Amino acid sequence: MITITMPSSKGTAISRVSNVMSPSSYDTKGQTLAFDARVDSFFPLDHSKVIHLNLRVKDKILRAIVKASAVAKVTWDTSQQLTAESIVRVTGHFAQHICDDEVRGNTAYATIYVSALDVIAWASADLPLSSSHPKKMLSHVDLEERLSNRILDVRYAASGAIFKLHSGMCQLVVEFLCSNNFHWIHTPRIITATIPGDNEYFHLPYFGKDAWLAQSSQHHKQMALSMDMQRVFEIGPVFRAEVKSRKSMRHVTEFTVLDIAMAFYDDYHEVVEMIESMLVFIFHELQRRPQYQKLIEVVQQMYPDVRPFRVGLNECGKVPRISFLEAKRILRDEIGLESDDHKNFTEQEEAALGQHFRVSPHRGKTDIFTIDQYPASLRQFNSQPNPDAPGFSNTWDTIVGGREICSGSQRIHSYRDLCDAMRAGVCGPPLDPDAEQWQPYLNAFRAGMPPHGGCGLGINRLLQSFLGLDDVREATLFPRDVNRLRP
Repeated sequence: MITITMPSSKGTAISRVSNVMSPSSYDTKGQTLAFDARVDSFFPLDHSKVIHLNLRVKDKILRAIVKASAVAKVTWDTSQQLTAESIVRVTGHFAQHICDDEVRGNTAYATIYVSALDVIAWASADLPLSSSHPKKMLSHVDLEERLSNRILDVRYAASGAIFKLHSGMCQLVVEFLCSNNFHWIHTPRIITATIPGDNEYFHLPYFGKDAWLAQSSQHHKQMALSMDMQRVFEIGPVFRAEVKSRKSMRHVTEFTVLDIAMAFYDDYHEVVEMIESMLVFIFHELQRRPQYQKLIEVVQQMYPDVRPFRVGLNECGKVPRISFLEAKRILRDEIGLESDDHKNFTEQEEAALGQHFRVSPHRGKTDIFTIDQYPASLRQFNSQPNPDAPGFSNTWDTIVGGREICSGSQRIHSYRDLCDAMRAGVCGPPLDPDAEQWQPYLNAFRAGMPPHGGCGLGINRLLQSFLGLDDVREATLFPRDVNRLRP
């Protein structure tokens, strides 16, 4: 706790609370304090001149008692007119510490007797999801209603903790990558080239020309590598016209992606290991650092099905890794599901593999593993074919909590090979490398491109999978899908 001692109008020292009060504040019994808070709920005691308030100070709850006999008339009148969610400035003194008392997922930890109270900002009396409607508890409210009232929803401790963890996850990403000599770049979201046959681009009229919103920053990342930047990353929004976002719990039309690209020396597995190491670092630090541990505990209180995340490493201390064909064999032989070697994994198959790796001792009891060597027909045109395994490519997916959260590949770096791959159309319609729209991209390869690889990783889905949330929109502050453009 940080306090600043200020003289009051009567000359008495008042400690102004400028941060959330911690347990060390319990020895301040009788000390006069001033702080700002939100009114969580309030109720008068029957037939008495006493009002009880539940006040939220960040993620903590203070129980405040206003006595008509102890405050000025203006304070008493104001207390009687309070509305839930209003912001108040309170002066008073601590009376006692309260243990094991829950208010809307927040722990009430202290009682304060009020000596003065002013309203900083009034809230309307008819707000949805407010504490004045006891049945409108976070765990009992339909997700669509919560999303439509996102501002109020995120004021709940558990919902707010999710987005503080989202912030923490991004900070850990930056910490790890910058410590490994990556450069943080920013690339455009308005592009002029799309892949024929891909109908998930949003068209954007652009001053009499055609443009589209980017699905990833992959091509611009590769251009940056051709500039000899060696290792680059970006965190930003991407856009995908996902029709299935109408019903899917893992797809939205705008989401936050971590894009990574790096040159390697010997083998593309250098890229795979870098990304796996980053994920292990993030998961370990989220569960080790006290500020994140507390947020996870708050989420677990409101979502009792959320389980601890397991990071099981193999005998070499690395994330378990299997081939595409081995994953298909496990589905058929060990899990008992029919699965086609020529088709990508369904959501159900990914979930089954995730559960298998989580509970199987010989698989490491882990919530994270990588599937390597996908068929070339399932990946992008610029993915490097495996010269030792015709029909397969140097590509991978990382599965977290039973969901694919990261797709990556070694990219073709030879200009001639890339043009041949575009014409061949192994994974889609053939592309014309002589078309004008491809020239800015191909110029980076004409100028000499180092061997490299990279991936795109959905931050929202990563957080969803880490916490075990059912719907990715719970890990998206203002989600966009087929049905939602507001708030």
